[in-house]
Amino acid sequence: MKTVVVTGGSSGIGLDIACAYTKQGANIILLARNQARLNAAVSECKALVKSDKQQILSFSVDVTDKVQLANVITAIKNQVGVPDLLVLSAGIVASERFIEQSDDDFDAIIQTNVMGSRAVARAFLPDMISQKSGQICFISSLGGIISTYGYSAYSASKFAVIGMAGCMRQELAEYNIGVSVVCPPEVDTPMVTKESEHILPQTRFIKDLGGTLQPKVVTKATLKGVAKNQFIIVPGLMAKLSYWQARVFPRTFAAFIQFLVRHSSKA
Repeated sequence: MKTVVVTGGSSGIGLDIACAYTKQGANIILLARNQARLNAAVSECKALVKSDKQQILSFSVDVTDKVQLANVITAIKNQVGVPDLLVLSAGIVASERFIEQSDDDFDAIIQTNVMGSRAVARAFLPDMISQKSGQICFISSLGGIISTYGYSAYSASKFAVIGMAGCMRQELAEYNIGVSVVCPPEVDTPMVTKESEHILPQTRFIKDLGGTLQPKVVTKATLKGVAKNQFIIVPGLMAKLSYWQARVFPRTFAAFIQFLVRHSSKA
């Protein structure tokens, strides 16, 4: 029976992916900070189990807290064992101009989105390497491929995740460990709903290019991509088109984005 660990698993993309793997008969371990939301997420997953042998567990943890995380990792290994798949979905976002964003706010995004994901992957990797199997799936963003106004910290963190994952994919191939990165556009999640209260108009305008997806669209693409050990997974037609344009016509695409920035700034 497959065991899947999902960080950021109490809501949004993480929870939807957890539900999908629950339906496939996997053991699910959800990690997030808010215990109340974790309890609700566990109940949601338990309603979808295929067998009474499936374990649905949760641990309240801040992935940037090294001591707290180490205790949780030990508990997971003792109670369930080494996971077959890590889905690293824990993340935070803020739409702020570079010059206006504080050092602490910038650092918090880097710590959660990059260092937190690294810490969880690093904790389980020795065991995965030892057994020569496993998969790691990072949830990045289309903002990790295409720089976005107001996202100097967020894009930096998501670009970093892609770069880190690419190196890991090369290094871990000999151990039969797959590494994937999901790069969705905006997704209808609680985090995005909260962000919408203070998002910059320029950021809003550019994000609309990629469209807004429902979590299930991202989940479907993720499960398919992970099953194929695909590296970059871009859900959604508009997001795929933007990704292709940015790669094939980088200068034209950059000029187009700058045009949109000027247009939205005047609005």
